Amino acid sequence: MLQTGLIGNTEKLEPFVNSLRKNKSFDIIGKASSGTPGALHDFHYSIPEINRVELIERADVLLIDDSLSRPFPILSDMVKKSKHIFMVGYLNLTTDECAQLVKLSNESGSVVQVYNPFYYSPAMQWMSSKVSMPVFLEIMDFSGSAQTNEKLYPIILMLLDITGISPKKVAAVTFKSAPNKSDFTNVRLEFGDASVVNLNYGSIGPLKEFRIRSYSQNQFIRLNFTERNFFCNNEVIDLTEFEKTDEFISFSNAIFRKNRLKSSLEDYLIAMHLVQKINKKMNQFFAE
Repeated sequence: MLQTGLIGNTEKLEPFVNSLRKNKSFDIIGKASSGTPGALHDFHYSIPEINRVELIERADVLLIDDSLSRPFPILSDMVKKSKHIFMVGYLNLTTDECAQLVKLSNESGSVVQVYNPFYYSPAMQWMSSKVSMPVFLEIMDFSGSAQTNEKLYPIILMLLDITGISPKKVAAVTFKSAPNKSDFTNVRLEFGDASVVNLNYGSIGPLKEFRIRSYSQNQFIRLNFTERNFFCNNEVIDLTEFEKTDEFISFSNAIFRKNRLKSSLEDYLIAMHLVQKINKKMNQFFAE
């Protein structure tokens, strides 16, 4: 079993702890937690609190969230010691820092996986294996009020496995509406193989929606995650062979070298560069 430590905000880590406890590959040995006592949940008291330095030394695997203000020195220390890392949130790193971590992890054999909530659903697993290229993807995400980067990272990480390449052209437009506190952003990504991703997201009143449409040669796919109906060429998609995959199964398989790591640190670096380009395009709409 992999000796596993938790570092960060216990409230954010709780859902991942519940998944870890169901996976026989991981044994949670302790935590170095942050957060106020009022925000702590029951599991906080059933996992021993350990000094962070000692926890890093003892653990094979570390779960870390985005609550650390300066994560790079801690991550560097972990990677140099060949610790395996699951990043629960999208950590506050610069692209240079992330590139250094990629280099260090390649040298040390450390496996670093980044939280990728969309990719591991049965519908997305099906789409990743079946979609024809080139493709026009239309994504509508009005599922919550997350900050811009928190919206972009999971979608981009999901797309990297489908498209397989970074876009050649990026365009973005964004609007905010003060009266009803709504916002709308459109991002258009054009790829070298003629594939196009058209992403709309934000918050529009009571609308709660997350869906994907895919158009390619002889193939029209509709995935409605809100209403949980999925079609290809107007026929219901059979998802029975694509059970929902626990990200920690993929993570442990990568550690034991059973398969290629998805949602890797390299993928996160690509996503960081792309988010920077998108934010630069959007900043022009907020210039004085």
